[in-house]
Amino acid sequence: MTLGEKLKALLREKDMTQEELAEQLDVSRQAVGKWVNDRGIPEVNKLIQISNMFGVSLDYLLKENRGTREASESGYYVSGEMLEGYLAYHRQNRKRIIGGICLLMTANIFDEIGRPGNSVVMEGLYWIVTLAGIGLLIWQCFQVKKYREIKREKLIFDSKIYGEFKIRREKERKRCGVMAILGTMILVAGTECLDFVTYRINRGNFGGSAGVLQWISDAVGLALILWAAMSVVAENRIVKNTEETSKSGEKRFGWLYLAAPATALAVLVGFVSHIWSPMAPIIVLLCALLITVCKLLAERGESK
Repeated sequence: MTLGEKLKALLREKDMTQEELAEQLDVSRQAVGKWVNDRGIPEVNKLIQISNMFGVSLDYLLKENRGTREASESGYYVSGEMLEGYLAYHRQNRKRIIGGICLLMTANIFDEIGRPGNSVVMEGLYWIVTLAGIGLLIWQCFQVKKYREIKREKLIFDSKIYGEFKIRREKERKRCGVMAILGTMILVAGTECLDFVTYRINRGNFGGSAGVLQWISDAVGLALILWAAMSVVAENRIVKNTEETSKSGEKRFGWLYLAAPATALAVLVGFVSHIWSPMAPIIVLLCALLITVCKLLAERGESK
């Protein structure tokens, strides 16, 4: 089958006219007529739009002498530019979400500074920063949802683009692991270290600096954990929707991708509401990780 014959078949399947296709691609009716009659070939960007619109690959559209589409060829084609756009889109989302949470936490710095003199200025700054954090989170909620197809559809990549992404993903996972460990250490050790320092130096001379440093360390630790977790989730979604079968280990330990952000949220709730100790969710996560590692080591020992 030629490109024109395939376009005609796709239009029949979708019950779409050439005029409707031309309108969606923002080209003239005559251009579409040339394509379906094999008197012209669409530009690369138009081919990508067509492949995404009809759920076929570029390989199917451009290669001739194939009577039917194989099931393995169907899917949502993702170009290198679209992949970069998806990753950049999620980076911006992370910045807004983490920025809003950090602003809510660091607003307490002005509350700590203003306590001795009940400063009206410090109280005003506290509410300004708090409202800025809330505003940033609300702004994120009203952002236009993009790249929904990447989240829901089976994805198709050019082998070179996907190979480069996998290599970059492995490096990013290692960096995110370091960030998560560092953030957890800051959350766990920050309180103890500050208590030790203020005790040895004399809290009366230290003033409100201890509380300020505490909120800063908590915000930094939580930001590192959230950034690492959200980065892994965004990239893991691409791999999951691209590869037809996942490794059994990934299925078994997939809960780890959600455990980190859930723990960070529980820590934040503990800080704000004082319903439970902020350290409790971290201890629970560390215990779950320890049990998982022990099981994995035991299974490897049995397999030898």
